[in-house]
Order: sequence, then C-alpha cells, then structure tokens
Amino acid sequence: MYTVIIVDDEKFVRKGLIKMLDWESSGFQVIDEAEDGEDALILLREKKPDLVLTDIRMPVLDGLELIHAAFEEKMETEFIIISGYNDFRYARQAMRYGVLDYVLKPVDQAEIKQALEKIFVLGRWRRNNRKNTAY
Repeated sequence: MYTVIIVDDEKFVRKGLIKMLDWESSGFQVIDEAEDGEDALILLREKKPDLVLTDIRMPVLDGLELIHAAFEEKMETEFIIISGYNDFRYARQAMRYGVLDYVLKPVDQAEIKQALEKIFVLGRWRRNNRKNTAY
C-alpha cells in the first residue's frame, strides 16, 4: 500500500480529495495532510510518504519549492501537482523535478485515478532504478 500526504492551503480541497476516492481499494493510504509547503516538508521528513498530492500556490513555501526541497534532500517521494493555474511555466518546472502528473482544478475522480495509476508504473520503476544504481 502506498502512503499519501495531501497538501493544499484550502481545507475544503484537502477534504474533498480525501472523500473523492476509496483510497485503500486503490492501493493507497492517506496518512496526513498539510496546509502549506513548510508544514508538508516537516511531514515528508518524518513520515517519508510514497506520494504527495500538492497545490502549487500556497503561503510560506509553495508546491514547487516543496518539490525542489524534496529533490535536493534526495527524498524518494513522488509528486502529483493539483493546481488551478494552467500556466506552462509551472508545468515545465514541475517536469524538471520529475513530478508524475499535473492535474488542473477542479479535479474529477477519473482524472485523479489516472494520475494515481502512474505511481504503479513510473514510481515503481524509479525506485527500482535508484536501488540498482546506488553505491
């Protein structure tokens, strides 16, 4: 079972994402949530989730800064961005950090399921590749 943390400064978005899916039957367990990137980074260090669903525009530390920090700290966490901003600059930067997907709000159930399925293929491949290339 993959562990998940949901990060968004809007509480109703976080709660909506949690209620949108039957996470466990999809192979996931939501273990926590955060309202900004700074709180999320603390949770990532403590709980080491497999996956983070994060908004981009948040106070204190935004989603791209959170992803960059995780990238710099060589965390093995995968990311899916959920954003209300259809801005190619955000998507391009997210791609540079290797995010699994970039989903626009409002999110529907089919879109989020499709994004989550990527961890089964890409996420597993990346984890195996990291283990095989470690010294």
